[in-house]
Amino acid sequence: MSHSKLHPIAIVGGGPCGLTFARLLETAGIDYVVFEREVSSEPTPRFQGGTLDLHFGTGQEALRRAGLSAEFEKVARRDAMTMTVQDFQGNHRTTFGETRDAPEIDRLQLRQMLLDSIPEHRIRWGKTLCSVENSAKKAGAPSWVLRFSDGTTESGFSLIVGADGAWSKLRQIITSAKPQYSGMIFIEGHLSHDNPKYKAALNMVGAGNSMATGAKTNLVVQQMGDRSYRVYMGLVAPETVTRPSGEADVTDMTKARAAMLGPGGYFADWAPNLRAFIEHAEGPWRAWPLYHMDSDVFLPVTGEGDQASDRWVSAQGVTLLGDAAHISIPNGEGVNQAMYDALVLFDSVVRELSGGKADFESTEAQEAALARAVVAYEAEMLPRARECIIRCLEDIEMFWGEDAASRMIQMFNEIDQQGSQEGISKVD
Repeated sequence: MSHSKLHPIAIVGGGPCGLTFARLLETAGIDYVVFEREVSSEPTPRFQGGTLDLHFGTGQEALRRAGLSAEFEKVARRDAMTMTVQDFQGNHRTTFGETRDAPEIDRLQLRQMLLDSIPEHRIRWGKTLCSVENSAKKAGAPSWVLRFSDGTTESGFSLIVGADGAWSKLRQIITSAKPQYSGMIFIEGHLSHDNPKYKAALNMVGAGNSMATGAKTNLVVQQMGDRSYRVYMGLVAPETVTRPSGEADVTDMTKARAAMLGPGGYFADWAPNLRAFIEHAEGPWRAWPLYHMDSDVFLPVTGEGDQASDRWVSAQGVTLLGDAAHISIPNGEGVNQAMYDALVLFDSVVRELSGGKADFESTEAQEAALARAVVAYEAEMLPRARECIIRCLEDIEMFWGEDAASRMIQMFNEIDQQGSQEGISKVD
């Protein structure tokens, strides 16, 4: 049986890792279909997202292998690889030039670039996954049934790949573990070109990123591809703080802004010039609670004492990519690790299918080949995911807490002294 008769691979989720995997399969002529909850390729108000730095060996490597390097370079912002650090009073302000190859790209630009590289018929829009069932009670991808909110069902796939984000419906097949709230949340606003504080942002941040830190708050300002700015207000706060019953209800801009800036507010004691970015941040504001998986999920089950239901237990015919597999607190690695997941899984699939051109005597032989590919992928991904989550949790004290700015500056200066970091310029 030729690869042309291989049952299609189902990709649930059309974010960066799902679309990267789809594009890679496209280059190899392997059949696939993407199920995406958005109703069309036009971004909705719900679909926002800031700017992403794509790293040379992970995110960029996936794009190179997908044949998209030239397209990436058209929109990559290599002038944006700077970070300005200061404390909540504007002290210790320092700008660091990034020497890593990690240019910025808007999340929406990355999404559109990947969509443009995939034939339209490969994506089924308006497909929100509600549940996944195995009514036949048989092992293997063809027995899994995907049920969508529009009442339709899909089945008969050679492999189902969950790229459906932090609250993945497919994850429950592999582990009962759910993302944990980190205790931290961001509220996102923006500064348009005619905003009264646009020039101040341009002077402070330029084309790159800025972070100001307090004990339980931080403020991130970053330039987008259209040269507008995103403003992220970071809080150590209850998960409910931005909900309708919370003190910073983001559906009520007056209430939310008062919770940030009013007497006793989260940013009440910040420097006036930094508070001004919050005062003038345009809406609608969007809440971004930070979640992460427990790193122990990715440890092997070694005995009866382990909570096996919480550990990753491979399921025949199903695997996960990106946030669906290993959501963590953002530190610049998230999208890069997700796109690298897609590359590792692709390489494993191609290796087992001999470039997509092998002949198989039966459907069972196809399933066995893809099962081996999933085993190889997960053997590489699981320890990498655990390490990344642990590293992100360790970074909390670096970006949040007393003297965070001083620690960050010291860290970058030490790197500079070791000869691995260049281009640091002091800002008066």
